[in-house]
Amino acid sequence: MSADVETITLPDGRVMPRAEFAAALARLTAPFPADQVEKLPKQLRSGDQDKGKCARGSNYSADGHYCGGWHARSMHLDYIGHAGITARLGEADPFWTWEPMGLTEAGTPLMNDDGMWIKLTVLGVTRYGYGDPGGKRGPNAVKEVIGDALRNAAMRHGVATYLWSKSEAAERTKSGAEEPAPQQAAPRAQAARPAPAPATPPAQADRNWKRELDATTDPDELVVLWADAVNAGLFVKDDGTPPELAFKARARAIAPDHNTPEEQA
Repeated sequence: MSADVETITLPDGRVMPRAEFAAALARLTAPFPADQVEKLPKQLRSGDQDKGKCARGSNYSADGHYCGGWHARSMHLDYIGHAGITARLGEADPFWTWEPMGLTEAGTPLMNDDGMWIKLTVLGVTRYGYGDPGGKRGPNAVKEVIGDALRNAAMRHGVATYLWSKSEAAERTKSGAEEPAPQQAAPRAQAARPAPAPATPPAQADRNWKRELDATTDPDELVVLWADAVNAGLFVKDDGTPPELAFKARARAIAPDHNTPEEQA
């Protein structure tokens, strides 16, 4: 590696050119193509036993999407399947790994209430995730647990967080819409006096984002708020207090050991 190339040392000891690391991180958190986004039925009432085929004309879809599956009346949530998550992790870091939090005496992954806690390491950073079988039994339940745990842990690495967020920026990402162009004021008639000096730019933080940041007490929600702010371009330095500082202050207040992606890198 050339001596004049700026590098970064990952927590696992690997050394990467900083530009290569930035590209890998961007790939990890990039939106998925629409044809890779799947629909997950989530029934409206817990314990609802009135189940049937989700087909047009039936009462089993609450949002107008008919998946053809067999379930109770449900909303269909966007999500990325096990294969899509696995492919994205490999694209960002071919050396990513996962492992269960514990093992049984037989050496198999330790299950907890039919679910499993895992550790997922990507670009040298390890984060936790939990998966459950979603009502499945037998061998299919084990595969469902692994896939669900990987999705859960990958989200904490910033993968597909926009699918879980309800912010305007996330909705634009889901629909593929571009960021709205800033509105320009109509041209004013030429004044006799010199134009005043430009005013100090306002702080870039969105008020709704700040309110959500102040209200959250869950460290996991910080990951989603971080992604919202990045997607919305809130971390632009100006003459006021950058929202990034507000985020880091809130993160330390909630969980002193929970670092932002930049700090963990």
